[in-house]
Amino acid sequence: MKKPKAYRPPATISRTEFLTQGSDAEFRLSIYAMVQSVGRLLACRDAFGRELELTPSQFVVLMGVAHCQGTEGVTIRELASHIALASTHVTTEVGRLERSGFLTKRPSASDRRSVRVSLLPHGENEIARVAPFIRLVNDALFRDIDPEALKMAHHVARRLILNSENALAEVRRHHLEKSAALPAVTSREARRRYPAVSRSGDRKEAGSSVRRGKAKASSRSV
Repeated sequence: MKKPKAYRPPATISRTEFLTQGSDAEFRLSIYAMVQSVGRLLACRDAFGRELELTPSQFVVLMGVAHCQGTEGVTIRELASHIALASTHVTTEVGRLERSGFLTKRPSASDRRSVRVSLLPHGENEIARVAPFIRLVNDALFRDIDPEALKMAHHVARRLILNSENALAEVRRHHLEKSAALPAVTSREARRRYPAVSRSGDRKEAGSSVRRGKAKASSRSV
């Protein structure tokens, strides 16, 4: 009996420099390792936040302020750029940290439309308290990694961030083309294919029916 031929899936990248004898196995292993490493980094960050009874986002905002405030404080826009979070999210977390006594806000002397954020003494004390724990974890995390390797990792990460704009544009274009190619469907087919959307529509319709019923009852009572 003839032995079946082993299945070989299509390559996930077309750049030949990432292929070894036509195989993308090493490329995919690198991607898996990067994704796993990011997960471990986030787990460590979560632990730092829990030590201060803060969410991961709040911890990042707090540390961002500590490293960016200088003598005048840091604006929301500068802080958002430094820690790579949306300005609206940063504004929300700054407000929560302000109410918890970690941070303070004051109007910017150069632009009255913006505010500058600084640490309060409580924030400084909490960062000092968690610093030994952060050093302990980072020393273990980056053991056997030399500074040049870290610089290269930083370069790759920055390039991936920049390239992701074009990559995500391709994702959006793909989905738009796929949506445009879908045939028209009946309402019954829509409920079967997209039950969550149908339930949302049903809820809206039910809400409208309730409102109409209340309106009729109100008119009758008048």
